[in-house]
Amino acid sequence: MDNNQFPEEGDLVLCKVKEIHKTTVFVSLDAYGRTGVIATSEIAPGRIRNIRDYVVVNKKIICKVLRIDRNTGHIDLSLRRVTQKETREEMQKYKNEEIALKLLGIVVGKDAEKIAQEIKKDYPLLHQFFESSIPKPEILESYLTKEDAKKLLAIISDKIKAKKISAKATISVSSTEPNGIVLIKNALLKQKDVKINYIGAPNYTITAEDENHKVAHKKLETAIASIIDSLKHHGKVEVVKND
Repeated sequence: MDNNQFPEEGDLVLCKVKEIHKTTVFVSLDAYGRTGVIATSEIAPGRIRNIRDYVVVNKKIICKVLRIDRNTGHIDLSLRRVTQKETREEMQKYKNEEIALKLLGIVVGKDAEKIAQEIKKDYPLLHQFFESSIPKPEILESYLTKEDAKKLLAIISDKIKAKKISAKATISVSSTEPNGIVLIKNALLKQKDVKINYIGAPNYTITAEDENHKVAHKKLETAIASIIDSLKHHGKVEVVKND
């Protein structure tokens, strides 16, 4: 562990509750080899009658980094400033990392931790690296022998599903033609690579998905262009919002 390694202020970090005092909770940040402190006022909003209603020794929690003193190593944390959604997402992230490390260990054994650290110099998360390697298996060979890369690819292709990237837009579609509704419906039904949902006249959402960010956006742009082309003489199509 690098003794100079710190999280950044504002980061969400996985912590393990070590000690609970009357006004303070001490936690370990195992990813950094450090200890953090949560003041009572940062445990939960409102008045706290019993701090143990919110934190339990040895339980893992997600906290936000408030302040860091790199000279003393002191780290102030907050539990109350982390939303339930952020907690779910971060916990899932760490579970995914544990799974990814175990899969790597199946192939390389005791060297798994060492190789994982090398990968994380280039990729923030091991699990994300594995997702990226499914469509581009050659990147595995940057960290593993060709034989081990082949073995690992077979395992992760079976155990890890490449995450889909979504590209989304809201469009406004209208027509003054007598059969405008039919024209609009036909123009929308022609689009096979996207999902289209009606959200209230005259608006629709269009969503495209792919494992590649650029491809997802290209599918979205192509669908919108196709709808515009189909209705160019019969109506109006306007992009209201891109997400």
